[in-house]
Amino acid sequence: MAIIRDRSFMADDGTVPIELLISCINEHQQNLTRLNKLDEYYRGEHLILERPDSQTGLPNNKLVANHAKYITDIAVGYVLGNPVKYDNVDLIVDLYKELDISSHDSEIGKDLSIFGVGRELYYLSSDDVPVPKVTCIDPRQIFLVVDDTVEYKSMFGVHYYERMDIDGKPDGYKVFVYTDTTITEYVTDELDGGYELVGSQEHYWGAVPVVEFWNNEEQMGDFEGVLTLIDAYNALASDRLNDKDQFVDAILKIWGVSLGDDEAEASQTIQLLKKLKVLELPSSEAGADWLTKQLNEEQVEVLRNALKSDIHEFSMVPDLTDKNFAANASGVAMKYKLFGMEQLAVTKERYFKQGLRERLEMFGRMLGVKGQRVDTSKVQITMTRNLPVNDLEVAQLINLLIDRVSDETLISLLSFVDDPAAEIKKVRAQRKEAAKRQQAAFGMPFDDSDRVTDKDEDDGNEK
Repeated sequence: MAIIRDRSFMADDGTVPIELLISCINEHQQNLTRLNKLDEYYRGEHLILERPDSQTGLPNNKLVANHAKYITDIAVGYVLGNPVKYDNVDLIVDLYKELDISSHDSEIGKDLSIFGVGRELYYLSSDDVPVPKVTCIDPRQIFLVVDDTVEYKSMFGVHYYERMDIDGKPDGYKVFVYTDTTITEYVTDELDGGYELVGSQEHYWGAVPVVEFWNNEEQMGDFEGVLTLIDAYNALASDRLNDKDQFVDAILKIWGVSLGDDEAEASQTIQLLKKLKVLELPSSEAGADWLTKQLNEEQVEVLRNALKSDIHEFSMVPDLTDKNFAANASGVAMKYKLFGMEQLAVTKERYFKQGLRERLEMFGRMLGVKGQRVDTSKVQITMTRNLPVNDLEVAQLINLLIDRVSDETLISLLSFVDDPAAEIKKVRAQRKEAAKRQQAAFGMPFDDSDRVTDKDEDDGNEK
């Protein structure tokens, strides 16, 4: 989350005093333990791996069922699997295509799902003709500082990371400070002091070129609330396998017979038993059986299913491998099954759009500096869920709504059509060409005087 400070701590010339910079970095460092833990769980480094080995030689399996990664990957794919669409802002849309902004959105969405926050840094490329660009930076290396007013206006951003020497070993830190007008670079051996100024330069973004995205109001990751359940599931799975191993390593209990007079003779007898698989007993009073641990698989399976169900219930990300998600389920039935995840997606979308609007404003200001005026206030942002679509159902629906809903709206329902307006033009051109061929076949002159032009469509008239 953003760090809050009183604006009066800034210098009169708008620069950031070293004392303020050190204070903010120290506060950001205090949150790294939590962020590191969330990143470890996504990568499969769970608490079960830290369980100490048995001192008695008993089995000690350490199984990781990585529900954390599953939750993040499904949630991000559901919300951002389809590219975000923008209307009424052609200049920025063209720039977004050059930057492959949809891939960037997935990257920032992944940070949101893991850490609860995501942060973007805006910069100009080093080309002969600089191009405005954006990059997603690990929230453990960048933060934003805002003032303590109700508007929480950005004061400055800080990007810092370890620098490496020629052998790839840590050699102090690089620190970049971004205000609304300048970028200042420092180097230091320790983050708590000894900052050396490298240089400072102006930028032209018109604001602090760092934007913070939120996953939700609490800025929590999607699986952060079920970490204890994930640990319990891992422990149960590991102990279940331990019991299986102990069952295989059962002890053979023998009475009424001796395997040998000394240890060497007994050892030889045991080896023969393993090889021949036959045990001869001298009398009916002698016997042998296995000393095993009794396993109650039914109870263990009930507990495993309960934990798995709770993980998906409280994270609001369903288990898509469950038998309830049948391939022949209707679109409406699928929506009911995904109702919980849709509530999660609605929250994620609401906060994500706030960040997208800040991004639009940043690019709009930069394009304005280059003489390309862009009004981003009227841009419409559309986010479409990434769901399997039953195009047959949709086609039947379209057939029922013909002449009741506009063609563009109907065609927009089709999952394989990206640009409904362009598709309508193609259909009309195809019909026109078909009519022309038909009239030519009957020796009739082709008359296109009754065609509908684009301008007529705008005016609502037909010629």
